[in-house]
Amino acid sequence: MHSGLLIYGRDDYKKNQWFAEQLVARAQKHGLTIDLVLTDELFLGIDEQFYAEARRKRLVTPNFVINRSRNSIIATHFEKMGCRVFNSAFITEICNHKGKTHQFINSHGIKSVKTWLGNRHDFCVEQFDGDFPFILKSVAGHGGREVFLIANEKELTEKLAAFSGDEFILQEVCTNPGVDIRVFVLGNEILAAVKRYSEKSFKANFSLGGKVEPYSLNDDEKRLVKKITQLAQFDFVGIDFILDEEGRFLFNEIEDVVGSRVLYKCYDMDVVGKYLAYIEKSQKGK
Repeated sequence: MHSGLLIYGRDDYKKNQWFAEQLVARAQKHGLTIDLVLTDELFLGIDEQFYAEARRKRLVTPNFVINRSRNSIIATHFEKMGCRVFNSAFITEICNHKGKTHQFINSHGIKSVKTWLGNRHDFCVEQFDGDFPFILKSVAGHGGREVFLIANEKELTEKLAAFSGDEFILQEVCTNPGVDIRVFVLGNEILAAVKRYSEKSFKANFSLGGKVEPYSLNDDEKRLVKKITQLAQFDFVGIDFILDEEGRFLFNEIEDVVGSRVLYKCYDMDVVGKYLAYIEKSQKGK
């Protein structure tokens, strides 16, 4: 048996309890044991070596960690302990900072809408030469939170003042707002794709009331996804694209802790089983 940890923040665990419980309950069928640890129960330490404690007990170093915390420090620490982490610290760091995501992906010639990176302590609205309206996003937001359609300088100033963090990105409004395509990737292979859309909002997130349906990728779209997946090791992520005026893909973002609700809604697919089989294969290949 290969031993592992499943790490969640408490709030995210409450929202994804079924998925978490399924991973734990079905692990043994794949030669794995998985213990759930919440981030407020976890302590990371360094003495003569890197170690971790949970519930006031020092942990035996696990073989692997499924990190669903969005915290790259946690991922890095367990990698230093010699654990295989799903997703890696690099993916967690890049994909939970929208500015870093765009720097990484766009530097390889992959197109997105025009994007500006900013910090509200240094940002001067009067010096900004973008044309309103545009989209304002917190770099660390997910699930459509802290994403705003900005019509003028006054709205921009007010929204930035209310942000929980300092860093943000600004983006041109695409020609097809309220529609995006999420491509689920498991082990750098395309698992499935869904179309998310809203008739009431520029945000298509299913968790915010958007609708969802299966989506069949054409050959050009598959090639674009493969180009992205060849850049790094993606264990289980969602790659999101918006559409240009001709319906072609524009890269938008990558969801590190991707949910599975829409996959179960749109497809007859055992997502938990596929993920566990992938982890099992990775452990046997050590």
